Amino acid sequence: MIGPTTCPGCGVELPASGLAPDPGRNASPECWQLYGEVEGFELGHPKLIRDLHQLTVDTYAAQHAPRGPGGDVPPIGVAYALAGLHLALDRGVPGTEVRAIHQRMGRPDRSWPRLPAPERTGSVTVLDVAMAGAMVDSPDGHARALRAWAASVWRAWSPEHAAVAELAGRFLPWSPPAHPPR
Repeated sequence: MIGPTTCPGCGVELPASGLAPDPGRNASPECWQLYGEVEGFELGHPKLIRDLHQLTVDTYAAQHAPRGPGGDVPPIGVAYALAGLHLALDRGVPGTEVRAIHQRMGRPDRSWPRLPAPERTGSVTVLDVAMAGAMVDSPDGHARALRAWAASVWRAWSPEHAAVAELAGRFLPWSPPAHPPR
């Protein structure tokens, strides 16, 4: 019998499946498979896809950011994910608009910040979302658990909030005034 596996990205322990790990992901194959099940559940509920799917994608990516030498990670995937979390959680931007902003972000350039991954990336995991939603067929439970997961991951990245807010602000269709109106 194979024992449990521990995901290197989020730390969740799941029964081993015997699947080979993908070196391009900072996730156990079991965690990645569970994430696919959560996405599949969302596909069966149009409101979840419309309103929350982007939050799922961004939360998983931010929680599974690779921890490279010196803690730096390539800016594109993590920057997109963190910009999405900032836009959704701090600015209240709906998922469909977050997707549009991601498209405007295009490819990174040298001005994009390098964002060192925190040691821990949140205490809530994709398993919590699956247990509250897909495993009990509850779209409302899924939505609540997803929001808690996203908030937990975003809090873990708090040292990078200012850099992420500045980056995301470059791609908003509007910008706040430089000085308050008189």
